[in-house]
Amino acid sequence: MAMNNIYYRFVHVASNRAYETMPARLRMNIVGNPGVDKTDFELWSLAVSAINGCGACIAAHEKVLQGGVTESTIQTAVRFAAIIQSMAIALEAGSLPAG
Repeated sequence: MAMNNIYYRFVHVASNRAYETMPARLRMNIVGNPGVDKTDFELWSLAVSAINGCGACIAAHEKVLQGGVTESTIQTAVRFAAIIQSMAIALEAGSLPAG
């Protein structure tokens, strides 16, 4: 997912709109058949996209989830992502040598 977030964040932010019409040519086979519940996969993908700050990916995953889950569930997935990411940063900072 990070690969897609980086690419689509670039496409979304770039001033040249030509990138929007160009094929990404990224392997995204897992999106069609993730091997887990599709709703769970979309919620996880939304959470990763929120962490990575990809507005285009956030919008795409949110659109897929609309009608299938509540807004509260979507918000909770993103809140959990924020908590987990914050804890990961804190743990990493705590493991660095003082300097």
